[in-house]
Amino acid sequence: MTAKKASPIKKNISSKKSSKSSDSLKKRLLIWAIKLFVIGLATLAIFVLLVYLGLFGSIPSEKELTKIKHHNASEVYSADGKLMGRYFVEQRLSIENNDISKHVKNALVATEDSRFFEHNGLDLISLGRVIFRTILLGDHSQGGGSTISQQLAKNLFPRKELGIFTLPVGKIKEIFVADRMEDNYSKAEILTLYLNTVPFGENIYGIEVAAQRFFGKKSRDLNPAEAATLVGMLAANTAFNPRINPDRSKNRRNIVLGRMGKQGFLTTAEVEKWKKSSVQLNYRRIDLNSGISPYFRERIRVQVTQILEDKYGDQYDLYTDGLKITTTIDSRLQDYAEQAMRQHMSGLQQEFDDHWKGREPWEKNRQVYLDALRQSRRYKGLKQSGLDDKAALKKMADKVSMSIFTYGGEKMVSMSPIDSVKHSLRLLNAGFVAISPRNGRIMAWVGGIDHKTFQYDHVTSKRMVGSTFKPIVYAAALKEGMSPCEFISNEQKVYNDYQDWSPGNSNGKHDGYYSVKGGLVNSVNTISAEVIMRTGVGNVIDLAEDMGIKGDIPKVPSIALGTAELSLLDMVGAYCTFANYGQPIEPYGLMKIEDSKGNVLFEQKESVKEEAIYAEDVAYYMVEMMRGVVERGTATSLRSVYGVTAQVAGKTGTTQDNSDGWFIGYTPTLVAGAWVGNDQPSIHFRSTALGSGGYMALPIFARFMKKAEDSGRFPSYTHSTFKMMPDDLVAAFNCLDYSDEQPDVTFMERVSDFFDGPDTTKSKSSGIPNSKDD
Repeated sequence: MTAKKASPIKKNISSKKSSKSSDSLKKRLLIWAIKLFVIGLATLAIFVLLVYLGLFGSIPSEKELTKIKHHNASEVYSADGKLMGRYFVEQRLSIENNDISKHVKNALVATEDSRFFEHNGLDLISLGRVIFRTILLGDHSQGGGSTISQQLAKNLFPRKELGIFTLPVGKIKEIFVADRMEDNYSKAEILTLYLNTVPFGENIYGIEVAAQRFFGKKSRDLNPAEAATLVGMLAANTAFNPRINPDRSKNRRNIVLGRMGKQGFLTTAEVEKWKKSSVQLNYRRIDLNSGISPYFRERIRVQVTQILEDKYGDQYDLYTDGLKITTTIDSRLQDYAEQAMRQHMSGLQQEFDDHWKGREPWEKNRQVYLDALRQSRRYKGLKQSGLDDKAALKKMADKVSMSIFTYGGEKMVSMSPIDSVKHSLRLLNAGFVAISPRNGRIMAWVGGIDHKTFQYDHVTSKRMVGSTFKPIVYAAALKEGMSPCEFISNEQKVYNDYQDWSPGNSNGKHDGYYSVKGGLVNSVNTISAEVIMRTGVGNVIDLAEDMGIKGDIPKVPSIALGTAELSLLDMVGAYCTFANYGQPIEPYGLMKIEDSKGNVLFEQKESVKEEAIYAEDVAYYMVEMMRGVVERGTATSLRSVYGVTAQVAGKTGTTQDNSDGWFIGYTPTLVAGAWVGNDQPSIHFRSTALGSGGYMALPIFARFMKKAEDSGRFPSYTHSTFKMMPDDLVAAFNCLDYSDEQPDVTFMERVSDFFDGPDTTKSKSSGIPNSKDD
């Protein structure tokens, strides 16, 4: 059976119906698309309106935008104008537009917003890219495409977490804020705000701090390559950090330079020149633990905070108001002090480690070690996690990766926390401070070997002072009428009124007689004990307080041998009285506080010198007696070993069991002192030869003075001369330090005729016993 063919008429009718149906579908789809577009626009408009009305958080008003205030770090400066450090919540320094390199501004515009000077805060081309690529397609690799004004808005008013709405709400808010900022600020002002606000990683904000951190210079001094390096970091702070990733940073820098060329900010020749240049970093990290004298800065921080609170209430904030603080520190002397300490302590630590090789320094007092274990952060953390004492200590035997202090720098090691505690316990520590006796200004301050590891300040900590206290005893004796040439028996006595106290000499020799001056020069314990007995403990303490010592001094005669616990700052401040021939001073380190506009909030007035607290003859005698310590007593190594040529007087000090080593020395214009020991007094050298003040502490002073001498920068400190002793006092001072027998008047007269003057006083007896306590 044959199939019937379709009728041409029917085919045509069917085709027309199909075409009509297709056109109808297209028309319906178009209508729906238009409707959806209109609905989308309406929804977007409503959404934008809701954002504008503050449904997702308020938008800063124009009034608020005109009162933008950054958290600005306060800066601390030395007396010679060097930046010492900062106090901050955010490490930022706001600067004026004229103080920003034009290369930085050009690099920023070329890289981040080439049409910056053409739009009013909203670039529709960039906005389109954000809507379609970032929001609709989810392609975040394209970046935000925001204008500089919008980026500034984001930096000033960070986005709030709103889930899926975080990005769109944030973008819309930034557009409104940018528009308002464009109405209230000029383009130059917006650039300045942006460059003062933008983060550069490493917890630093703003171009000024970044320029100082990476290139050691102010922003205005950056060249095109340096500017391009820093602006290049804005795309990814860590990835393009020139210290961490130098190659990637250089590649990014060259991209920025190329864009600067395309925008006409640099010529083709300049672009090629700077692209070929190497990245020359001058990295200077200034934080809590670095910079100039971090221990001293902490003291100043406390002092400034108190002054601001007392004078201005809550009007000023040290951490946010960009204050300028000027101190008395001389950065050059500070550098010499830090070098001197590092050089000496690294060698001394090696000697200490060799001295105790194969043994533990706490072997006679193991509780010190056990206490240190249980006071460690790691042990406390293990205890808080629920472990008992035994389990925590066992866990601390497991090796972990950690950083430890070494004199070669901070070192990453694999070490058990137990060994870490042992490492720290073995470290000797030190303090050093230098003061001008003329006005009390603190010139150098080193509170310890490493502020990050040991934040306890050894300039202000209290330790037994040893024989450094003896000069105060002798000054009190002279003040009460004792003569420097009065001879005292070296015999070991028992003082029944003081619980049968019977001080002896470290060498066990107790024969012969010492003059008063000889007793101090040779630091003889038996003589010092007898001197304080004859003078009176109360008179000694009164003089010490008049000299500026604020610590509690026990009312016992053993203070003559240095049993009082006082700070290095107290002792060096008191020694300024000797350098001033009897006039005490009050040490100070803060000179001035200024606000961000240069208005003076506080200024230290030079203290008026008080009258001398002892007579002229005592003043001369004390200087010459303490010069004798350097020339022929316990501090002769200043000359013989270290080659110090300045006129110096001073005193060494060593405490019981060699726990503390001291030396305080002075020229007519500079007084400085050093302390060395372990934080735990029970950890020390077993030998006095190694543990004396002359061996542990004196070298720091000596190296410091030698550096000052060799620099030639400080002739007023290194070439000043003590006053000549008046003729009528010379005769009363010329006597032997020691005699086998009690000298009589005739003998004293012969001695007086023999000597030419105080600088040549030397014992003619070869039998002077070595009764030094140092």
